[in-house]
Amino acid sequence: MCIRDSISYDSIKTRLETTCKIDDDVDEKSLEFAIRNIHFSSTNCLLIIIKDVTHIKQVARLKALDQYKDQLLASVTHELRTPLNCIIPMINDVMNDPTIPEASKETSLKPALNSAQLLMNIVNDILDYSRYKRNKLALNFGEFDLHERMMEIYRLFELQCKHKGLELILDIHSDVPRLMYSDKNRLGQVIINFLSNSLKFTSRGSIRIFVQPSNTNSDSLLFKVSDTGVGIKIDQLGKLFTEFGKIEASENINLNPQGVGLGLMISNQLVTMLGGKAGIKASSNFGEGSEFSFELPLQPPLPIYPTQPTQRDAGEVIIVDVPSNQLQNPKQIGSACECRRILSVDDNDYNQMVIERMLKRLKIDVVKSFNGADALKLMTNPSSAGLKPCQMPTCTYFSLVVTDLQMPVMDGLELIKEIRSMPDLIGKIPIILVSATGDEMQVKEGFNAGMNDFLCKPLTDTVLKDSLKAYNLS
Repeated sequence: MCIRDSISYDSIKTRLETTCKIDDDVDEKSLEFAIRNIHFSSTNCLLIIIKDVTHIKQVARLKALDQYKDQLLASVTHELRTPLNCIIPMINDVMNDPTIPEASKETSLKPALNSAQLLMNIVNDILDYSRYKRNKLALNFGEFDLHERMMEIYRLFELQCKHKGLELILDIHSDVPRLMYSDKNRLGQVIINFLSNSLKFTSRGSIRIFVQPSNTNSDSLLFKVSDTGVGIKIDQLGKLFTEFGKIEASENINLNPQGVGLGLMISNQLVTMLGGKAGIKASSNFGEGSEFSFELPLQPPLPIYPTQPTQRDAGEVIIVDVPSNQLQNPKQIGSACECRRILSVDDNDYNQMVIERMLKRLKIDVVKSFNGADALKLMTNPSSAGLKPCQMPTCTYFSLVVTDLQMPVMDGLELIKEIRSMPDLIGKIPIILVSATGDEMQVKEGFNAGMNDFLCKPLTDTVLKDSLKAYNLS
């Protein structure tokens, strides 16, 4: 295209700018243009290049929107988990109070606790769904006592089944070994999902948990949960493993399924990631009961192993792909001081109250600080708070630090870095980081900063006690 000198450069530029603002019926077109002076066949010309960049800008907008969605999700779940971190433990405390009449617990406290736990499950499902859509569901492989883990799950549902008049049976075959190498928490998440559904849809009879050697593979175990509940019609079984899939009520059976319908879909994905190639199998007799099962290898094949497992598996969501040079073994970060005193750092009064109650039940003294900067002052000058040393000549005044992640003035990550930069044993005090989201990046940053363990809210006595075992504090 050749333009004579009689048309000015500015005039051409204006016309092109107008031309590039093209709207079609569906979306706005984005065009870019460039003008170059060229010499062609002894004639001075202008070369005009017009490029359609609509798709490039659309992709950029989608990426920005996806990032915003992740940030919004993290913020919302943090704000939901923070009050739940207080509500659930507090209700549990009152439920265990022998001075409260059982009738009051049944009519008032139990519905409140069930509702809080349902909300917590929904939050967890939404988080896992978001990670699943982004291919970021994470695993934390390690060796654990399978029998003990199954008993923990059994105890979680024992009281609930008793209240409904149901028999809960745990049947572990004698040939099942005690030790298994897998993700303890994700395995529990799948079985807990099965049991939650069985409890929801079973009003009489029993719920059974089976663990036995696989009939088809000597190196695998079969996990199975069956119930005598309402059952599911064959044509609806497939819906259970789809996004937001729920079974429908029938003329004879009134169903009121709670939740968002993501649990089994996520569980099926987790089973596959854990090495269960066949996924979850479901069978049911309508009006008589249902059965859900899956098989897992005792030792997953090598491609499933994480690059470097984290040191602990007590937290709810732990990420595994952390380089080995960024991990520190809790038992190699100095010896826990014999003071049996923990520094709790959290800007939320209610969270402080919850963790203080939990630690006092373990006969551990608690010193509270509400931001990282004040915590550092306490650590460098403990006598200002009237603290006395223990009998150890290398006493650091605190056996361990438990810190929240998000705080004003100085957050948890900054605090960890500051502590690790301190000289002598005070810089080697074990540190547990607590967060309401359990985001992959947070865990990686925590290990990079020098934390020893990561726990996700809401905390429970069992999770906290398990974490403190490494430091002889439970």
